[in-house]
Amino acid sequence: MRITSYSDADRERILTLWSEALPLDTITHDIFESRVLLDDNFDPSTLLLAKENEKLVGFVIGAYAKRMPLGDHDPKGTRSWITILAVHPSSSLHEVGGSLITEIEKRFRSLGKTECVVSGYPPGYFTPGIDKSAYGSLLNLFQSSGYIPYHEALSMDASIVLFEISDKVSTQQKKLSEEGIEVRTYRRSDLVKFLDFLERTMQTDWVRVERRNLRKMSEGGFREEQITVVTKDDDIIGYCQFEGSHFGPFGVSEKFQGRGIGTVLLARAIERMKQAGHHNAWVMWTDDVAATVYGKFGFKETRRFILLKKKL
Repeated sequence: MRITSYSDADRERILTLWSEALPLDTITHDIFESRVLLDDNFDPSTLLLAKENEKLVGFVIGAYAKRMPLGDHDPKGTRSWITILAVHPSSSLHEVGGSLITEIEKRFRSLGKTECVVSGYPPGYFTPGIDKSAYGSLLNLFQSSGYIPYHEALSMDASIVLFEISDKVSTQQKKLSEEGIEVRTYRRSDLVKFLDFLERTMQTDWVRVERRNLRKMSEGGFREEQITVVTKDDDIIGYCQFEGSHFGPFGVSEKFQGRGIGTVLLARAIERMKQAGHHNAWVMWTDDVAATVYGKFGFKETRRFILLKKKL
């Protein structure tokens, strides 16, 4: 077995192996280009391929802040990520996967990285971590290689075709309105104060995602109705959005949490998704605390992921 860096000639074989090794997370050429090859930080020397007699038996995608700083996700510039590790089902996961992990860590160290995280790289992750139910052997491999679990993330799904705003939500919204708190559709005139709110209160990656969507809006590829905001007087204090049937991000300023704002915000956003013709809604990444809010609206846990990290 030999390990090489990525070349364009390997793309088709990577996608084929991806679907065989990680069947729940198969991707298309378009997604591979947008999230990997066109990522501002893409480095072919950290997309490693394991080959036996020219047969691709495994690969690992590594990422780090090569060109674009990652803000609060990498404040010292010393963090690296493994977003995907795949080994052909007929090959030895321990041998092939272990060799790929060893080599990618070696390359990260040579770049001055002191920590490696699996697998939520902010600009281009595929899943929050490793699916503990579907890919238990992969999880065991990382743990045997010194990676320590530090968080669990959930994916949740709901049918919204019969969704209606409840009397309880309407009453809560009326109460908030009496306190000067409004839940409404985003307006183009909100742009500057919306960005200010995001930059002051939300994580760097959420700001990046929203800037991308606001640019798409100016080009006709995103609509005001896809963003719901919460205002207090003239300030924005919360928001959520949807893209297709994908719900999120979703957040309320810490100062205003615990007042039922999130419940109303979530309900109104789901209402707009239904009005847009969507029958289902899904959340890729949430936690057990937020899951209780989602659960009120029919969301059920579909997958649970383990996030891991290691000092290099």
